[in-house]
Amino acid sequence: MNQSYDKDHASKLVPLLEMIFAEVADRRRAIRSLERELKAEKQNAGPSGRKIGQLTAALANHKRELRLASKEFERLGCVVDEHNPNRVIIPGEGGGHERGFHWEPGASEIKDNAPLDSTVF
Repeated sequence: MNQSYDKDHASKLVPLLEMIFAEVADRRRAIRSLERELKAEKQNAGPSGRKIGQLTAALANHKRELRLASKEFERLGCVVDEHNPNRVIIPGEGGGHERGFHWEPGASEIKDNAPLDSTVF
């Protein structure tokens, strides 16, 4: 099902987009930290790999939760901009992203997307 939003309805998504984006950012930070810790542990591992197992399980959990959070954007019809991962593109009327809107973390309002000939979209 194609989602589409007029400017008023797209603006109402901002609090939800903020929450989803915050979770995605938190999960990414946790994943990077766990990957560093796991790499160090593998280099220094003794006979017991218990810590490695715990870190691997925590890493898998964070990756799964990151995928689920990212799917929330998809459920709303939104996509994370491939050129700027700190921008969420919201479909406009008719379901198209190029004539839709975008939001960036920290912004309280959405903006219209650039014209079709823009290099951004």
